[in-house]
Amino acid sequence: MKMIVKTVLTATILFGTGFTYYHVSASDSKYDQLPPEKKDIQERKELNKIKAKNDKITKKDSKDGPAIVQHDREVTAQLLDRIEDPINDSTIKFTNGWISSVKNQVMNGRIVTVEAGALLADPAQGIILVRIDGANRNFQGEKQYKTPEKHGEVKVISYNGFNLKLQAKDGKKWTFNVPSGKFLNN
Repeated sequence: MKMIVKTVLTATILFGTGFTYYHVSASDSKYDQLPPEKKDIQERKELNKIKAKNDKITKKDSKDGPAIVQHDREVTAQLLDRIEDPINDSTIKFTNGWISSVKNQVMNGRIVTVEAGALLADPAQGIILVRIDGANRNFQGEKQYKTPEKHGEVKVISYNGFNLKLQAKDGKKWTFNVPSGKFLNN
């Protein structure tokens, strides 16, 4: 009987110590200043990045073919229907975006992401946010560009290389050149 009590007591102490250590170490997040839901999103993204980096193989041999090895692969240029940016969504209402890999030294970095929308403080002011990521998706920087005229929130409607066709809420259109950050009227 004493042996069972001793075992249960030891297990309880070890569990309590591990539980306390987990909760104390989990509070040292670089996202502590964010609201809880945004903190969860950012921490989930970080864990997914670490998992993707550690899991080189993502798919077993199957009827779809051999195993696929994941590296820092090229991103296919495409429009993004949804933007998840917990840092900037407190000041910008995002509509959509665009992502592409960077080739031939058009600009610094490996991946460029463009996020389109309007300022929350001034919904008539359209805005473009250009984010650059380097190797292994390491953040290198971002820059905001306001539309030359206030026509409401903007949306990326098409692209040709690094020239994005934008359309404002009231129908006004521009071409935005991503490397130069310049707006051209259509």
